[in-house]
Parts: sequence; structure tokens; C-alpha cells
Amino acid sequence: YLISRGQAEENFRVFKNKYCFVAHSHEPLMFRLDEEGHASFVNFTESIGQVLGDWRLIINPGSVGQPRDGDPRASYVMLDSETSMIKLYRVAYDIGATQLKMVRANLPMRLVARLEKGL
Repeated sequence: YLISRGQAEENFRVFKNKYCFVAHSHEPLMFRLDEEGHASFVNFTESIGQVLGDWRLIINPGSVGQPRDGDPRASYVMLDSETSMIKLYRVAYDIGATQLKMVRANLPMRLVARLEKGL
């Protein structure tokens, strides 16, 4: 899980690309690396486009399943490579239907219950 500034700094050291897209934390996050090699969180607000600029960035679009940031909607990003804009989107879906499928698949009830809370 890449969710802290320290973890971001470690990861910036192992890739040289301008942008790195990651997943698995189930939370939409973005980190920026400054000239001194320090990572900071970038405000990543739904439906507000951001110009990526010349910064090196680690971008996590969140999760389309099992979100863990308190918002049960699916999240994803769209990158416009021509304008260097990135935008975070949230989409509601039928959580109840998904929970029913989870119950039928004998998944643990704690996972079924937390889906509707986005935890």
C-alpha cells in the first residue's frame, strides 16, 4: 500500500518516468516530488481537473471495487495527454446487488458490510 509521503519518496527513487500510476490502496491519492526529493500530497478533488505540469507524480485513481476512503462510489481518473490534465471521477453503482453476489460467493460478512460504507 502506497499511502504515505515516506513510501512515495521510496517509490520515486525506483522509477524515472514523469508519472507513475499505481493501485491497490483503494484510495484516490496523488503525490508530487519536489526539487529536494521530498514527496507531498496533492489535493485530488473529484471532478476538478488539474494540470500535471512538470512535476514527477505518483497517481492512484482509487478503486472501482472495495473503496477504503469512506466513499462507496467507484473512482477512476482520466488523463488527457494533450492538455496534461487529470480528473478524478466518482460513479455510483448498485452496491446492494454487489453485496448479494458477495454473500452468494460466501465472502466474509465483514467485507460485505463495509462495501456500503467505503471502508
